Amino acid sequence: MFRPIRIAIWYPAETEGKALMKFKNYIDPTAPDKYYGKLNELMNDYDMWSYNGMFDKNQAIINSLLDLNTNAVYNAKEEQGKYPLLLLCSGWFSRSPDNALMAEYLASHGYVVVTVPQLGTGTTIYDFKVTEDRVITQVMDLKFALDHAVTLPNVDTDKIAAAGFSIGGIVQLWLSQQDKRIKALVGLDGSFMFKEWAALSQKETRSRQDFPVLSMYRGHEKLAANVSADFFKSLSWADKILIEVPKATHGEFSDEAYLYSKVNYPWKHTQYNTLKEATNCYQSVIRSTETFLNLIFSSNVRGKRLADEMKKTTDILHLKYIN
Repeated sequence: MFRPIRIAIWYPAETEGKALMKFKNYIDPTAPDKYYGKLNELMNDYDMWSYNGMFDKNQAIINSLLDLNTNAVYNAKEEQGKYPLLLLCSGWFSRSPDNALMAEYLASHGYVVVTVPQLGTGTTIYDFKVTEDRVITQVMDLKFALDHAVTLPNVDTDKIAAAGFSIGGIVQLWLSQQDKRIKALVGLDGSFMFKEWAALSQKETRSRQDFPVLSMYRGHEKLAANVSADFFKSLSWADKILIEVPKATHGEFSDEAYLYSKVNYPWKHTQYNTLKEATNCYQSVIRSTETFLNLIFSSNVRGKRLADEMKKTTDILHLKYIN
């Protein structure tokens, strides 16, 4: 049985004189045919349900969100050259444009970024139960996207990394251990850093050599009870860097706070941080991801020197290199 997969791709492009894409195009992209149109309608329904929940069904704010200019140009002409590839995976219950800001930023700094939405094992409904078979399904969806991405003329197939937010961290961990084309891993508050997901994290991991892993996790003191680096530290074969992001909650590893700031809506999580603190956290996460990838792919830096070089260029202080 076949099922449709929607692949989103950001890339360095010739954008001078081109109109910026509206945010609504992330939620309602053009489908090539009626078959994929049904998939778009499915994801549109969920995305709009989620954004209505985020902004309390405030139609004026929702309209403002949909009309936002992104930092992308739709279907732009690619810049000549070959660029490193980042395979990006969001978390369960994520909206399909989640972390689009990170993708836009990295594309504007010389990366191709590819992602697919979390669909579970179904074809007509979203299924958000976190089980081993659903994680494996997402692994296979991303492998399908990777198989397509490496055929693109602007992708440097020797420079491929994976990044995962939330449960996407486990998805990408499993994929990166099975697929040797992936040369590095970034965890964006990846679930392998939390006690309740330790058993699931361990099920599909395999040894890799010369494999750098950056794990960034929520550092808010009110959310520290379930944080554990034990599994991460147990990856003895990995070149491990751990960053605690002060004042960050789980949402600061996606673009939630950024969207609140853009539509000027009151921040809902003031019991944890201010909107400015939250957006600063997300910006730091993006910059740290870029720094890590640049050092690996442009300078071929490894080991403790990788952590030392990151400390020079990142604004996050709580960084550790783990032997």
